[in-house]
Amino acid sequence: MSDPKPTITLRKLIWPLAQLVIGLGLFVVCMWWAIPSWEEFTDKLELSAGFLLLSCAGSLMATFVGAARWKMLSETMGVGEIRYGAYFHYMALTRVLGQILPGALVELVGRGTALRVAGSRSAFGNLLAPVLIERIFDLLLPLCLFFWAIAVHFGPGTGSLGPWGSLALVVVVFAVLGIVLLRPMVAASSWALTKYRTWRGKAVHEFPVPEHVPPKLSVWVMVFSIIRFAGILVQYWGAGVGFGVTLAALTLVSAAPLAQLAAMVGITPGGLGIQEGGWVAALQSLGEDPAAIAVFMTGTRVTMLASFALFSAASWPWRKA
Repeated sequence: MSDPKPTITLRKLIWPLAQLVIGLGLFVVCMWWAIPSWEEFTDKLELSAGFLLLSCAGSLMATFVGAARWKMLSETMGVGEIRYGAYFHYMALTRVLGQILPGALVELVGRGTALRVAGSRSAFGNLLAPVLIERIFDLLLPLCLFFWAIAVHFGPGTGSLGPWGSLALVVVVFAVLGIVLLRPMVAASSWALTKYRTWRGKAVHEFPVPEHVPPKLSVWVMVFSIIRFAGILVQYWGAGVGFGVTLAALTLVSAAPLAQLAAMVGITPGGLGIQEGGWVAALQSLGEDPAAIAVFMTGTRVTMLASFALFSAASWPWRKA
C-alpha cells in the first residue's frame, strides 16, 4: 500500500524561508569575517572560463556516479526499475532546490517524490531508505578524512607513509568497511523506517529487506562513493582557480572534509553560510590568505549553483528517454 503524497502548505514554507534568510545572513557574516578589504577581494578575483568548465566537469562526474549509486540502492530496496536518466535529472534538480530549501526536506521528501513522478509505486518509506544509506556514506568518508587532516597538520603526523600514503590507506579502510557494512545498513534502514511508521501512528508493515546484497553491488556502491567525493574535490579546485585562487592539493583535501561536514548539518539550504564557516575555519587554520578564502568561497558557491541548474535543465528530456 502506497503512502499519500506529501503536501506543502504556506505554514510549512515559513520555516524553510526563515532558514534561507538565516543562511544568507551567515554567508554575509562569513564573507565579512574573511575579507580584509573589498579592494583585496577584487584584486584576487580573476575569472578563468577553462577552469570553471573543469569545475563543472567535476560536478558532472559526481552527479553521474551519485545517480548511479542512488539507482543501485533503490533497486536493491525494492523500488523497481526506473530509467537512469530520471535518477540523474532528479538528483541534479534536487541539488538546485537544495540551495533554496532545507536540505533534509529536499533529500528525503524531494527525492522520494521524484521517484514517484518517475513511475515508482513503492511505499514512500522504501523510497527514503536508499537516501538514508547514501547520507551515511557521505558523512563517514568526510569524517574519516577530517580526522586524517587533523593527524597530518596538527597531530602526531603520518610516519613513513606521508600524507598521501596515509590518505590512500584511509580511503582503502573506508571502502573495505563500507563493503562489509552495506548489508547491515540496508537492514537497519528498513528496521528504522518500520519503527518510524509505528511512532507516527501509521499502518505498520515491514519494509522489505533483500535476502542477499551481492558483493559486486557493495563494491560498486563504495567505488561510486569515492569517485563522487573525488569529483567534488575537482569541482571545488576548479571553482577556486576559475575565480583566481589556486589551493595546493594537500590544502584542498585537508580543508574540504570540514566544509562537507558543515554543509550536512542541514540548518540552512545547501549548508549556506554553514559550509562557508567550515571553509573559513579550515583554510584559516591552514594559513591561507583571508582574501583568497573569500574569493574561493564565492567561487565554489556560484559554480555549484550554476552547474546543477545547467545539468537539471539539460537532462530534462533524458528523464523519459
